[in-house]
Amino acid sequence: MNGADIIDEDAIEIPVNLATALDGCRRLVANPKADKPAMFERGATDVFRTVTQDDAALWEFAKETLYEIADGIGLDDTAAQTVLDAALAKSFELPGADVTPLQAWEKNDRPKAPHVNGSAAPPIMTADDMHKFFAGWRATIKAAPSREKAWRDCAADVAARVRGSEIGRRVAADQLDRLIRDLGLFIDRERPDSRDDDFIQRRIAEALGTPGNVPNGTLTNGHDAAPTPQPDDYGTITTGLPATIDDTSAVAPAKLISPAAWPNEAPPPVDWLVVNRVPRGDVTTLHGDGGAGKTDIALRLGANVARAASDWLGHEIHAGKVLFVSGEEPERELQRRMWQHSQCDGYRLDELADSFRLWLPDKISDAAMAVADRYSGLMQPTRIMQEIAAAIVEFSPALIIVDNVAATFAGNQNDRVSVRSYVNLWRQIAHGPSKPAVLLLDHPSLSGLTNGSGRGGNMDWRNAVRSALWLHPPTDGAEADRGIRILETAKSNYGPPGNPLRLVWAEGGLQLEHTQPSHHRAAKDAECEETFLRLLDQREGQGRHVSGQATAPTYAPKAFVEMPDNGGFARKAFAAAMERLLTAGKIVQVMEGPASRQRGHLTRKHA
Repeated sequence: MNGADIIDEDAIEIPVNLATALDGCRRLVANPKADKPAMFERGATDVFRTVTQDDAALWEFAKETLYEIADGIGLDDTAAQTVLDAALAKSFELPGADVTPLQAWEKNDRPKAPHVNGSAAPPIMTADDMHKFFAGWRATIKAAPSREKAWRDCAADVAARVRGSEIGRRVAADQLDRLIRDLGLFIDRERPDSRDDDFIQRRIAEALGTPGNVPNGTLTNGHDAAPTPQPDDYGTITTGLPATIDDTSAVAPAKLISPAAWPNEAPPPVDWLVVNRVPRGDVTTLHGDGGAGKTDIALRLGANVARAASDWLGHEIHAGKVLFVSGEEPERELQRRMWQHSQCDGYRLDELADSFRLWLPDKISDAAMAVADRYSGLMQPTRIMQEIAAAIVEFSPALIIVDNVAATFAGNQNDRVSVRSYVNLWRQIAHGPSKPAVLLLDHPSLSGLTNGSGRGGNMDWRNAVRSALWLHPPTDGAEADRGIRILETAKSNYGPPGNPLRLVWAEGGLQLEHTQPSHHRAAKDAECEETFLRLLDQREGQGRHVSGQATAPTYAPKAFVEMPDNGGFARKAFAAAMERLLTAGKIVQVMEGPASRQRGHLTRKHA
């Protein structure tokens, strides 16, 4: 099964817990000092605990993704299979038949350490402890003929054990909250009927005898003193917060701002990098299908900004330094494209020596800029992104181009929290001292392609940014085959949306369909036209006619490319020269023969 086919939101919905487990596996193996095979086994074990073979599509997706992760750390298929077999076995480890889940949990408690008041401190329950406790019930629920009844029995069993066991006497209120939350997630993914989180959480709370928040002192950690507040899995200390929204006794009022504090004058205008398209100090996305030309026009924008050109695709731009972050294209490809642009636009690459920089990973698989926090789903910057952020502060660019989201975002593209927090990481950089514009290149989802919106994955790829561009072929298939592309503003908080530009693939990349060429390009066009006329005269003198019809075996551009003195011009250049000469009336297509079998050939038009 192809991962690209099932990750799309229209093909299959990837559960958050599976996506989070896969992100956790990526994060574990990303540590350069870690034992990567061991970390891979640990991460894969967690992945297998979130999915069963009953769901064939998700199971295959999980396995294929794990094989990709294994490949990224240098494991071949045989070695990866060995590790995955071990991880799968560990994911189903259960206590012995004579040991209850509670006994297994207590047996695995950490050794008691001296408390500050001289008594023995209780062990702290971890997520691993809870997982061992739930392991027996997980197997029971999977095997039960009625999962509905099994999960209710599970909740009742947890309630009885927590209220009457040694664990119940040691657990702190905030730890119990975590237990309830983890059990809710566990039941949510095991239960085939309802997916109502609130309902599940409420039923568990009722079973535990703790409707709503657990009152302070109901369950303590074995001492009269209240437990020391500890951050939860989201990094937030919830102990001591008000029980209801209208209880404001424990918080300070938020700071509010009055418009009267603003100066009585017009605000500063929008700081545009590309007028009406790309603002500075914020994030813009450029969506386009693979091969549409995103990298091409982004590189040309970067070069034009760096060399202080007057415009980009007819839009006024502001000059400044540029950083191009490539997570996909190899250096040789970027060099080829930029060389073509320089030849077409009439500048030398050494003119960019002080104003243009590129970053490329040592390996394409090492381009992840952020990974999702295992519990909250918030994207956390990798060491690579932190290093790039430090270089940005030193370099002070006006434009940062990230190519592309698929290569740099190691999260679930359909998860709103992950998507928005990733965009916000780049927005923090955009708010830095040089106020750079950040341009994220992205592929649209299948639905974005079919419905014409150009969106990629979750809607927050569009909602979280202030400007979004979309590059796509026209609906007319013939125009698309001719290399026409449309660039339009799909969203803008600061300027007009829409404003489509017609671009066309030509020598040197995507350009405006009808544009005045530079002096350098005009000279090359004139040289190509002269060469075309010379070769046409040469063929005419030999009695070997050429045709202006692309389907003819004697199509002129094709024939001229094969001639030894063609001046080094490509077939596409000759085709463009022929169209210009026909439009100018310097050559014509002459038809000969009977009406039933007419043939045409090109010739100079004589006065």
